[in-house]
Amino acid sequence: MQIFEKIVENIARESSTTPENVLQEMQRAIDQAYDHRNAESQALWDRMNFKGERPTPEEFVLQVAMLTSEMNGLAQ
Repeated sequence: MQIFEKIVENIARESSTTPENVLQEMQRAIDQAYDHRNAESQALWDRMNFKGERPTPEEFVLQVAMLTSEMNGLAQ
């Protein structure tokens, strides 16, 4: 099992819901953010790569983690 799946399962357990519901809520939040981009957030979206029209929860978390890692490396 992948780390992402374990994290989603833990979130679901702690929230008394299902992993499927957690993923649906994550996708809704991603879609909301994607649909309401502004000039500042567009710069971050432009740095992300994903397979479809918009990222899946797993793609989004991976991309944000990579961007965060890059930013932390620049700050040091």
